[in-house]
Amino acid sequence: MGKVIRLSLFLIAISLFLTGCSNSKEDITLDINKNENIIETNNIKQIISNDIHLKETEEQELINIIESVEKNKPTMSDEERYDLRADIFSNLNQDQVLKFDDCYTVLSQVILDDRYKELFDKENNRWDAYDNNDLYGIVNIIRYVSNSVKNQAFKNDLNRVEALCLYGLENRDIIALIDARRIMRDIKYHIFEVPYFKEGDAIVEINEEDYSIYYGASEVLEGDRYKTMGIYRYN
Repeated sequence: MGKVIRLSLFLIAISLFLTGCSNSKEDITLDINKNENIIETNNIKQIISNDIHLKETEEQELINIIESVEKNKPTMSDEERYDLRADIFSNLNQDQVLKFDDCYTVLSQVILDDRYKELFDKENNRWDAYDNNDLYGIVNIIRYVSNSVKNQAFKNDLNRVEALCLYGLENRDIIALIDARRIMRDIKYHIFEVPYFKEGDAIVEINEEDYSIYYGASEVLEGDRYKTMGIYRYN
């Protein structure tokens, strides 16, 4: 078990930061067919894929790539990411922040504990279930969060997550979903729950191991240096 350290619980920080902001919440139903919610393919980076049926050796090579995690660190300092979080949260309400976390949790349940390996098989019945529930409505939720985002790099990240989820579901491509989760994980742990806090912040215990994984997949964290796992590239 990783060494446990103490830091500010990000939800408490959110609550403090949002003090004085409107607490009203609306039941927002997003219509995926509305023009304003449709992804404009000319405005986001397009996914390029070699849609192949994997042989056993190719599948194992792919698994090796997926599971090889470099112990990288964000380019930005902890304090810079703390301030970046404050800037991002200034345009989001607490519900939107929590919904982002919900999407990350759902993608993790699809992928972790080797569950992703089953989904190399495009005929696996789990794909049928994801078709039926639109991958738990992740795309609509991401759009709900993105609607309020002012930071362009963060908005670009959300657009990529949305595009990857749509592509992954339509083409039954688990790699696209893995890439989407990697972007969200970097944002969750290295911005939203950045291990840096100032005087007056509440304290909680967390696992340091959560911060030992960093993919460098997020534009808001890495600028034009962001990358995915190396299977997909963006124009």
